[in-house]
Amino acid sequence: MSDTTGHGEGGREKLAAEAQILVGSATRGVLSTLDPDGGFPHASIVDLAPIDGGDVITLLSALAVHRKYVEADDRASVLIAPFLGEDDAMMRPRVTLVGHLVREADRDLYRDAYLAMHPEAEMYLKMADFAFFRLRTERARYIAGFGRMGWLEGHELRTGDAV
Repeated sequence: MSDTTGHGEGGREKLAAEAQILVGSATRGVLSTLDPDGGFPHASIVDLAPIDGGDVITLLSALAVHRKYVEADDRASVLIAPFLGEDDAMMRPRVTLVGHLVREADRDLYRDAYLAMHPEAEMYLKMADFAFFRLRTERARYIAGFGRMGWLEGHELRTGDAV
């Protein structure tokens, strides 16, 4: 596995605190799953709602190819990069959450939290083929900007002032 030390000014604790804020404010990200035929990564834009400090949930249709992929192999990552469209995006904060994307059997468990961030999803929740999936974050690669980056363990996103 990669080095898990934090780098740059402020060290690991500062990186973890900043990553918590970024994850806690996320509404959209890029979900990457693995194609079971060949193992190549597949990336797709998804709406997100943060929960439990370091995990995120998303609502996926049974028609979506990334849902089919994650049902075959639940290893996934989510890139949260709110400044992706900016000219200086490479100098701005971003985080990749890595873990297992698991279906939540109880559709009501995250309903209110998700709809608070994505009210337009109400119509999807009326359809039986949509289900909530939770990324159970094991590790995160946080890049605060040039020269400030590091790997964090999932529990570090749930400590301190976790959102």
